[in-house]
Amino acid sequence: MYFPQNDSWIGLAPLSIPRYEFGICVLDQKIYVVGGIATHVCQGISYRKHENSVECWDPDTNTWTSLERMFESRSTLGVAVLAGELYALGGYDGQSYLRTVEKYIPKVKEWQLVAPMNKTRSCFAAAVLDGMIYAIGGYGPAHMNSMERYDPSKNSWETVASMADKRINFGVGVMLGFIFVVGGHNGVSHLSSIERYDPHQNQWTVCRPMKEPRTGVGAAVIDNYLYVVGGHSGSSYLNTVQKYDPISDTWLDSAGMMYCRCNFGLTAL
Repeated sequence: MYFPQNDSWIGLAPLSIPRYEFGICVLDQKIYVVGGIATHVCQGISYRKHENSVECWDPDTNTWTSLERMFESRSTLGVAVLAGELYALGGYDGQSYLRTVEKYIPKVKEWQLVAPMNKTRSCFAAAVLDGMIYAIGGYGPAHMNSMERYDPSKNSWETVASMADKRINFGVGVMLGFIFVVGGHNGVSHLSSIERYDPHQNQWTVCRPMKEPRTGVGAAVIDNYLYVVGGHSGSSYLNTVQKYDPISDTWLDSAGMMYCRCNFGLTAL
C-alpha cells in the first residue's frame, strides 16, 4: 500500500491464491479482485487456471474473503463500479475472447448478466464517467483503439470516439471530468504516450508522454494526480512510479515499489 502523505509503501496480507491479469476495484471501501489467471497445486504439480473466483480485502482487518463466483472465467478483463454494483467486462477464458458483461450486486450477493459489449475485448481498460461505463482499446483478436460506452438506464452499448493509439495492457484514470489512458503496447512497440478523452466533445487529446514506456502498467488517481506504477519498459520490469499533473501537463517522480510488477492490479482506497 502506498501513502502519498509521506511517499512510502508498506506490505499487506497476500491474496489467498497467486493470480495475475485480474481485475481490481474499490466498492464500499473494500478492494475486490476479480478473475485472472491463478496458480494452483495438485498432488505436487503446479498448474494455471483462468478464474471466475472473486476475493474481497477488508482494510479494517487486513484479511481476504472469497465471494460468489462469476458466471464465466475471465482473465485480462475490465472491471468498473457504478451505482454500488461491480461490473466485470469481457476478457479471455482460456479459449475465447469475450464480450459478455456481468454485474455483482452486494446486497443480494449474486451476479447478473447485462447487455454484452459490441466487440470482444481483452487486455483493455474500463472506466466510469458521468454514470456511464467505458470499455477502451484492448485485443480481440487484434489490437484496437476503439471505445464504447454502456448506459445502464438503457442496458445498451454505443460506439464513441477512438483513441489516437491502439493499446493493450495500459493504465486508465478518471479526473477533472476526463478519462486518461497511459502506456501499453500497440502491437509494435511499448508506449509512453498519454491521451485525454472529453465526453462532451467526444474527442481525444494527446498529452505530454511519460519519461519511459510502460506496458502492463498500473494506474490510479489520488488528489487529481494520475499515478502510473510498474510495468515493463521493453527491456526490463519496473518498480518505478511517476505521477501526472493534468493541470500543468507534467510528470513527477514518486517513491518506487518494493518489487517490480507487471500485469498487476492497482487501485486507490
